[in-house]
Amino acid sequence: MKKVLTLLVVMCLVSFVKPVMACTNFLITPGASVDGSSMISYAADSHVLYGELYHFPAADYPEGAMRQIVDWDSGRYLGSIPEVAHTYNVVGNMNEWQLAIGETTFSGPDTLVNPEGLFMIEDLERIALQRCDNARDAIRLIGELIKEYGYGDGGECITIADTEEVWCMEIMGEGKKKIGGIWAAQRVPDGEVSVSANIPRIKHINRNDPDNFMCSDNIEKVAKKHGLWDGESEFVWFKVFGNDYSNGKNFREREWFILNALAPSLGLSMDDDELPFSVKPEEKVDARKVMELLRSTYEGTELDVTRNIKIVN
Repeated sequence: MKKVLTLLVVMCLVSFVKPVMACTNFLITPGASVDGSSMISYAADSHVLYGELYHFPAADYPEGAMRQIVDWDSGRYLGSIPEVAHTYNVVGNMNEWQLAIGETTFSGPDTLVNPEGLFMIEDLERIALQRCDNARDAIRLIGELIKEYGYGDGGECITIADTEEVWCMEIMGEGKKKIGGIWAAQRVPDGEVSVSANIPRIKHINRNDPDNFMCSDNIEKVAKKHGLWDGESEFVWFKVFGNDYSNGKNFREREWFILNALAPSLGLSMDDDELPFSVKPEEKVDARKVMELLRSTYEGTELDVTRNIKIVN
């Protein structure tokens, strides 16, 4: 059976819109799905976002053509880069090759943000979809663009999937007035699922395992320069580049709920300091299960808001 990638945009149909801190991306690899499909979700839970589905038709460009980079929110012209000869058809967050991208914001340290960087996350997502036909090439292209032109946004995780592989790529700037950026990407092992919900989730980066990890070559140097790492202790990505949203953990209740629901025998707890990057679900997942988990109100769990209702006469 031919593998198919499904992108579920839940709550709001949004594409390349800066959300509040309430995005949940649920990642399902082909080996973890009922029908052998890749699936990623992109839930942007915000009252200020509305159902806009953007279309960027495939196009051909003459030699020497330039692409204008315009700030998505303000419409301000930021700069230009060389255009490629042909761009792919993109509808929403997926292109004609079934390459799909979702996003969650984790902000990261303020000291790493460089407003002079050319690219915001929305531009990188859109360019990758217009120029790439697989997840690995999309990650490499984004890394190259960041290095050459600079990243001007806060910490972001983009979830990238094709019909064969699913990845998390976490990106930050390199510091004020420093053109460049830092990034790390980890592949979700086939047969497993992962969740990203406004928290950096990558723990260790194994440069000797290119099948499952990719990253920029300046990560430790930048962390040490900005006093985020002492250069001697264990380098843990989510601890070095985390923020107050996580309270020192590498997960929020949304990650815990989904991973625990699919692999209950692991006994994952909200009291843990960290959760595994991914788990093998005890039953394979279909699109209906994805929607069920993402619309859950945590009824029957320790997060159920009705457990502490006080009736006042």
